[in-house]
Amino acid sequence: MANLQRVSKLLEDVTCPICIEILQNPVTIDCGHNFCLQCINQKTTATENPQCPLCKLPVDKNAFKPNKQLASLAEKFLAIDPAEVQSEEEPRCRKHKEKFHYFCEEDGKFLCLVCRDSRDHKTHEVTVIDEAAQKYKMQIETQLQDLGQKDKEIIKEKKEGEGAIQVFRAQVHLERLKILEEFKHVRQRLEEEERFLLSRLSWLEQQGVKQIEEYVTVTEGQLTTLRDLTRSLKNRLQAPSMELLKGVKDILGRGKEFQFHNPTPVPMNLEKKINEAKARHESIIESLKELTDNLNTEGKEDKSTFLNSLDEKDKENWHLLQKNNSDLPTSVPMTLDSTSADPNLTFSEDLKKASLYLVDGTLNTQAKPRQFYPFHCVRGSSGLSSGRVLWEVEIQGPPGRVGIVGVVAELPRGSQIQNSESCCLWALRISSSGCQPITNCSIQENLPICLRKVGVYVDYDRGDIVFYDAITNKHVYTFQTSFDRQVFPLYGLLKARSSITLSL
Repeated sequence: MANLQRVSKLLEDVTCPICIEILQNPVTIDCGHNFCLQCINQKTTATENPQCPLCKLPVDKNAFKPNKQLASLAEKFLAIDPAEVQSEEEPRCRKHKEKFHYFCEEDGKFLCLVCRDSRDHKTHEVTVIDEAAQKYKMQIETQLQDLGQKDKEIIKEKKEGEGAIQVFRAQVHLERLKILEEFKHVRQRLEEEERFLLSRLSWLEQQGVKQIEEYVTVTEGQLTTLRDLTRSLKNRLQAPSMELLKGVKDILGRGKEFQFHNPTPVPMNLEKKINEAKARHESIIESLKELTDNLNTEGKEDKSTFLNSLDEKDKENWHLLQKNNSDLPTSVPMTLDSTSADPNLTFSEDLKKASLYLVDGTLNTQAKPRQFYPFHCVRGSSGLSSGRVLWEVEIQGPPGRVGIVGVVAELPRGSQIQNSESCCLWALRISSSGCQPITNCSIQENLPICLRKVGVYVDYDRGDIVFYDAITNKHVYTFQTSFDRQVFPLYGLLKARSSITLSL
């Protein structure tokens, strides 16, 4: 088959474009095209301003040059059995039985010599097939660059959108913790109000989970369409000219029209609802100071407003969530586990603050090996093996202070994080100049974000560890993993006279 293809290609070179037969007495004209001497004479003597039948350039009838090499090649082909090359013949015009040499830009069709000069195409822009293919090849390459840039932009937008949704979920959880903490003191009188507010946040949490799934589905669907289109265009670059040109305008049009429609990560109605939840929480605290008796009335109004804002489907989901969440979650305040701490750390009475101090001008080195050298670390007070947990922490101290905040998996006594074979640490290394996500002792990337207060939201079941700026509520970084054992909050300090303070 390969030999037949080569023979067919050579046969094309020794075929006269006018008579579609093997060249006889071949001559080369000014533009470089070759014809039978008799054929080109007939074409050029019939007009005062002769033109090349292929490219339409002017032809000097007195400047035909015999092509001896082509004549020799043509003689060799005359000796070949036509059956040997018949299966490799290029498509011919069904109407005129001649080979295609041109491409009509207006109709997107291949034309033979007769078609080109016909009434249907005489006024159209007609180009030699190879020249048309080259032109469209350049357009395809340009469009591939544009689509590649759009691909990068979509990935960036998708990452930012997912981060915004994750911080939204963290804020929902944060509001839950605040509500639980306040209502501990007035549980008996405010139980019905508390149940409603927490249920609303649970509903919003559910909406946040659903929203990130919908967002990922929409953006990945557009990425798939974009990449399918990109792959189709790349395949055409490798295809023969005629195959490249088939439907090329249609596919280029689709590529040019492709636009990334970035869905809203957190819809305004959800933003509105979480803002309403926050506003309501603050209103309750103020109301308790002024007049506790008003809570019952205001609560009923708020519940009515929230439920009336839901459509039938959301109401159905709400009532289902009410049945499933019959038991109230409990709030466990985050504290520091001093029994797990580096001996150079000192703690406040409420175990909410840890500080790194000098002892007689030096650090205490008579201590057990540090799990994450060179940081002086302490774990959070309780581990997590299911559910969600959130805390916010400030790292304070002199210029050049450095700390880490994150999650660590339970390790055997005396073992070091850096020597662990599997990933067991997911944290942010925070300094006054920026922060870096780290796993074990590997730094992932540099983030030019200065954090004074960082929030950490861990969803054990989903494997999400979300870091956000606790002052601006902007997403910073998310680790996505799969936990196989209990994990603990982890805090670490590097510079003397620096400290960490838990705000939750």
